[in-house]
Amino acid sequence: MLNLNNVPQDQSSQKQEFSLIPKGTIARAVIIVKQGDIEIPEFGNGPWFKKSRNTSAKWMELEFTIIGGEFDRRKFWDRLFVDGDKMGKSGMPQAKEIGLRTLKSLVESARNIDPADMSPQAQQARNISGMFDLNAMEICAKIGIKKGSNGYADQNSLMAALTPNSKEFIASAQAPVMQTSIAAAVTPTPRPPQANGAVPAWAQR
Repeated sequence: MLNLNNVPQDQSSQKQEFSLIPKGTIARAVIIVKQGDIEIPEFGNGPWFKKSRNTSAKWMELEFTIIGGEFDRRKFWDRLFVDGDKMGKSGMPQAKEIGLRTLKSLVESARNIDPADMSPQAQQARNISGMFDLNAMEICAKIGIKKGSNGYADQNSLMAALTPNSKEFIASAQAPVMQTSIAAAVTPTPRPPQANGAVPAWAQR
């Protein structure tokens, strides 16, 4: 019999407890697209979405890893909803309206596009081939705190993806033209998130 009761603990493997990142913190962060269960053709190939069992809600899970600063390598998570029961004024689900606005701001933040810029170059840069294009994009994130419920603790979430027209916007350490080309170069071909070659290895942990 192999007795494992007295194996010395590896202190480095102990989970480190973090306090929440303060609400309103601004930081650069890399997006990792998490795999889901279903595919929605309108949003590109790949099973990147999850669906509620009780409502029409459908959403994508996104993970954000902070780059640099006081909270370097800290992670937070959020959901991008694309469907729901309540209808909006546009005639589409309200959740989809909000989700599309969030998606647009993520792309504009990553590609350094001013929302007011309607030049042909800016309009082209807002195009993505599917939701997996978000993978490895680096954005300027304003971090919030989501209130916990049903026994779950409060957690950090994405309050907003800031764009260059915001006074709070933090530009990438890379030149804007390089930021745009790197974001555009991320391959849109769906593959399991753990195989993301474009995402830094340390951000995938």
